[in-house]
Amino acid sequence: MRDRRAGRDACGVRRAGRLALLMLLGCALIGPHAASAVLIATGDGTGNTTAPPDQPGFSNVGIIAGLCGVYVRNGWVLTTSHVGEGAIELGGIVYDTLPGSMTRFTNIDGKPTDLIAFKLAERPPLPDLVIADGPMAENTLLTLIGNGRERGAPTTWMGLDGWTWGAGRTMRWGTNVVSRTDVSVFGTRSFRFDFDDIPSPATGKHEADIIPGDSGGAAFSGSGIDARLAGILLARSASGSQPPSTSLYTNKGFAVDLFPYRDDILALIDAPDCNNGLDDDLDGLVDAEDPGCTDANDLDERSVDAACDNGFDDDGDGLSDFPDDPGCSDAADEDERGASFECDNGLDDDGDLLFDYPDDDGCLHPTGLVEAPEPSSPLMITSGALALAALRRRRACA
Repeated sequence: MRDRRAGRDACGVRRAGRLALLMLLGCALIGPHAASAVLIATGDGTGNTTAPPDQPGFSNVGIIAGLCGVYVRNGWVLTTSHVGEGAIELGGIVYDTLPGSMTRFTNIDGKPTDLIAFKLAERPPLPDLVIADGPMAENTLLTLIGNGRERGAPTTWMGLDGWTWGAGRTMRWGTNVVSRTDVSVFGTRSFRFDFDDIPSPATGKHEADIIPGDSGGAAFSGSGIDARLAGILLARSASGSQPPSTSLYTNKGFAVDLFPYRDDILALIDAPDCNNGLDDDLDGLVDAEDPGCTDANDLDERSVDAACDNGFDDDGDGLSDFPDDPGCSDAADEDERGASFECDNGLDDDGDLLFDYPDDDGCLHPTGLVEAPEPSSPLMITSGALALAALRRRRACA
């Protein structure tokens, strides 16, 4: 189930015996704390910063204010509630959110989870992801992806070996296996994986620990055409007195199990643009009210037949569609040019063989009323100043 509401969860801590369960967010070691993400035990710890073989989802994991989110499809991003809604960087490009789209999923008893989705105002050119279509099983191999930190020096504490955290961060992947299913973490159905000491890992296996700051990252099962987005990275547990900024073998990670929420997720992200209650093209009109919608099953609120609602800059003035292009009276307007503006009417009004913004030098903006230089333009101001100076010199010599 799901409800649409704004807000972020407060930092919080749960303890199980001597283990402190931490959101992968940010305060001190005994509470949610900022750092970042997938630390791998193989090599020198700096590898795995490009997509793993046959894993289509690496580029779909992006950065939200230093934390993570996963682009799924149709403009929708999944992340945790304590990461929250926000612009996401994918492939070096920052994508803004679509206002009013943030949805927080709930359990069957109506209680809120730590899982949210929000839509982007523009769809990234990324592959669609498939959400796990079956329950998670123990010993399932996972590919974990997050905004990772470099691995530091080896360390030992209370007989447990591990690693310190190094400086810097980058998107990185590692592997682990599901050790327990059907776990409840922060009121959210989850699965667990353990950071184990594996002296001779098999080829392609890179034992990974998730570190605070990795919230919202991805846990994939399978590979190639069988790859499934199985979970969203949620939390980790460590000893309450474990030294700060360390990953020790036996530390545990948790991810939101997406399968129990799959039906609600798909109902949201696969709803047609013309039947989702959102202003997807930001023209102030929603669903059936939008002239770009032919019916409730239309997947796009834009209309290829209306110049002011097709997503293109038809008149080449650097602006497109209603309400951004001043030549558009409304979304149904079939011409982006504005007859009341000489700088946007498609005519050479001043006879200089150039017309409209940005081609005519006399037009500083598409809303310019005349194509000739305006009296307030820098050229006219300079000419007026020179004329005034000449007049003063003549008067001084008289």
